[in-house]
Amino acid sequence: MKYVDIHTHSHYLKKDVIIVQNIFPSQADQLNNKELFSVGLHPWHVSRSTMDHDIRWVKMHTGANNVIAVGEIGLDKSIGCPWEDQVEAFERQLSIAESAGKPVILHCVRAYSEMLAYRKHTGMSIPWIFHWFNANTGIAQELIRKNCYLSFGHILFKEASKACAAFATVPLEHVFFETDDAGYSIYDVYEQAARIRNMSSDDLKRYIADNFNKCFKNK
Repeated sequence: MKYVDIHTHSHYLKKDVIIVQNIFPSQADQLNNKELFSVGLHPWHVSRSTMDHDIRWVKMHTGANNVIAVGEIGLDKSIGCPWEDQVEAFERQLSIAESAGKPVILHCVRAYSEMLAYRKHTGMSIPWIFHWFNANTGIAQELIRKNCYLSFGHILFKEASKACAAFATVPLEHVFFETDDAGYSIYDVYEQAARIRNMSSDDLKRYIADNFNKCFKNK
């Protein structure tokens, strides 16, 4: 049974880890046909002058068999990028993912209500994976009811965080783990998660492997 690192910006290979590396349009040279990737235009990188080019790139590469998700994409109220540009990039990439039938890995900062409203309004069925989830238990439960997954990483080491409180109670059938670029190994994250849930790492691995197979249909 392998570990799953659902979201990382680092290129690394481990025989016992399924790794999904995030690639932005500016990192096109890192794509290959041997590993698993997600591709997307991050809200931090959205620019009106390059949006059409970048989203065409996302659409082109989403069709590759080893590109198993669109992302990370999303909405972020903490940055200077105009909100309307973020929303346009977000919606266009969701449409690409929906057409391809591939899950989405989401970046969300202070925009959970907007994303939930969009999910309800559009009735999208593809899985959404909220990377670096850090919101309260109520939001977690509402997202799960809408066929969303929550991905946890180094935030689990901050035991006073909202993410820790949410993770302690959410059903494991809607959970993933990630390293992002935070400096913790995926083994560290699993060990900490198992400690919080008072269970063995092996049992946790079985849950996450099942989630991966279900979400990505045995990619």
